[in-house]
Amino acid sequence: MKGTIIQILLAAMVCMSSCSKFLEEDTAGFVAPESFYKSESQCIAALNGCYLQLNNIFNHELLISQEAVTDLAFLNSTQIDARLEISPANPGMGDNVWTACYTGIMYCNAAISGIQQATIAEDHKPALIGEAITLRALYYYVLTSTFNDVPYYTQDINSLNALETVAKLGRMSAAATRDSMIAQLQEYAPKLPQARTSDVLQNRVAAPMAYMLIGKLALWNKKYDVCAAAMQEIRKVYGQLAQYPLNDTWFRNKNTPESIFEVQYIWSANGIKKTCQTACFCTPTKTAGSNIYDGVPIPELGADANPYGSITPTAYFLSLYDLTDPRREIILSTQYNGQLFKRPMQNNGTGKPWMGPKFWCPGMNNIADGNNQKVFRYADALLMLAEAANETGETDLAMQCINEVKRRASPDFELKAYPGKTEFLAEVKKEKGRELMGEYGRKWDLVRWGDWYRVVSETAATEYDVIKNNLRPYNEYYPIPDKEVVRSGGILTNEAYK
Repeated sequence: MKGTIIQILLAAMVCMSSCSKFLEEDTAGFVAPESFYKSESQCIAALNGCYLQLNNIFNHELLISQEAVTDLAFLNSTQIDARLEISPANPGMGDNVWTACYTGIMYCNAAISGIQQATIAEDHKPALIGEAITLRALYYYVLTSTFNDVPYYTQDINSLNALETVAKLGRMSAAATRDSMIAQLQEYAPKLPQARTSDVLQNRVAAPMAYMLIGKLALWNKKYDVCAAAMQEIRKVYGQLAQYPLNDTWFRNKNTPESIFEVQYIWSANGIKKTCQTACFCTPTKTAGSNIYDGVPIPELGADANPYGSITPTAYFLSLYDLTDPRREIILSTQYNGQLFKRPMQNNGTGKPWMGPKFWCPGMNNIADGNNQKVFRYADALLMLAEAANETGETDLAMQCINEVKRRASPDFELKAYPGKTEFLAEVKKEKGRELMGEYGRKWDLVRWGDWYRVVSETAATEYDVIKNNLRPYNEYYPIPDKEVVRSGGILTNEAYK
């Protein structure tokens, strides 16, 4: 890991001295703590650097891994993540996630240390530190969900001695890492703005994001009471789900009131370009030089888009939806503006739908997708609370929460009676698929439930030979890249991939 940390430090110096403004704050002084942290604006500039690596994580590569190799969808592609051809020597998106997360953690550790020593009012420090702690927890959440046990450190890398210490770290228990993050978030969440993210200046991290991470980490560790308590705090801020329209879920609709956390992207022909390629994998095929998509004109998407092969829903995913469920034509699409696409009409109308307008990017330029990527929404918090309450025996609360999500789609979908603990959990799993597909969480949920290998075998693998042939139980987690194993001197290992 030593080589990686040195490279990260060098990259940080370049990045922080040359990157454009983020959240309207310059981050140029981030790497000079001895002359920095003299004002609150400088502390905020350092915090802005903590967000930068999220664009290298929440993009099409993670989307493919999280959604297109699950029970809900697959992608007919040569991309090795889609084909489950990952290995320590060829770790696919795991390579970028590893580097980006540890770069982000380094920035967060430096910001926390700098703010603690900053010459600003002491009562202004807790909220600033809490923001960095929440972002650091997000990076560790991604790491532990992707790789399971990973090296864990929280010290600022500000000396050769500290660098040597980190370089010698091996894998730490993911459960222990999560417990540590939960404790820190519980301390600092009350110090963050108790407001919806859309009501916070520049959509920065607020308390609901910290509580959301507490809940996510607690569910992994089966601490259902901890998750439930955190989700109740979010309910105090967000209120009734019915007040948030379903089009809040569209990626093009940025920083909507239901959102708890979005990764910020933007494309402007004459301005800032911070883009990903998610929409390329979620848009119908297109006739070159036109705005005709699988036989249907879609003027809002324009003629300049260049979509790739699209993620395709499984038969199982299609079976989850009632035909009257409005979410079906948001997440999937058989038509646009009353005109039917060609593919769904194949084989006597049994062809697969395309991914829906939730993911499309109006005015996409070639592969430049400027939509935000939605990571956490209030509907997810309610379904997490339903799951936790079911585990702790609070059946009335569990029913209330799942029905709040179902009712927004249609009152006809509500559960009329509690079906039993096992059956209720099964319905939560289905409802999360109906509501949240494409929001960077399906695989991690399946792994957390202990379901991933079995359900992929029973769904995508029955339709897609490359999944059937390559699927292995150990693929539930990614291997640590070989180059990181070598740099660690062999301390890091990939036992499952041997």
